[in-house]
Amino acid sequence: MSEFQFITSDRPLKEVENPYIEFLSINEAIKKGVVLPDILTDDEDLDRDEKILMNVESEEQLDEIEIKRDLYYDAGNVEAYSSKPHVVELRWRYSDVRAEQLMEYITDHLKMAKEVEIWKVWVDEQTEPSVQSIKLDELTIDALRFLGEVGFERPQCLRVTTS
Repeated sequence: MSEFQFITSDRPLKEVENPYIEFLSINEAIKKGVVLPDILTDDEDLDRDEKILMNVESEEQLDEIEIKRDLYYDAGNVEAYSSKPHVVELRWRYSDVRAEQLMEYITDHLKMAKEVEIWKVWVDEQTEPSVQSIKLDELTIDALRFLGEVGFERPQCLRVTTS
């Protein structure tokens, strides 16, 4: 089983790209000094100018916030918990700095929406969720800390409203 984090709303949610990920071609990677496996450099059928290699400066940068409409897991894992029509997947590794960024994202979204739900569920295992509701002015890093907790007891949702 896997953990799945997502955000739902009645209004469309913006996507967020990881700013540290860049895609390189084989030729660009070689110019940058990236050591590539022989299977890539010896394959004559590969387009050496196609940007197919993901590159980051450090492994830690892979954990930055990404918010995507394209869900990795089946939409049924969302529909079991939320009836809101707009859904994005939250991909990240929790840290207080990233939680601050998520707070900014939520605050920005609530300028045009009345409510947003942040969910942490277990894939393909629907059980009764724990739902907490707070107002935007009560939103803190501590309120989002459940997203970084290791282990899983039951699905959790933080509903943030404007009023």
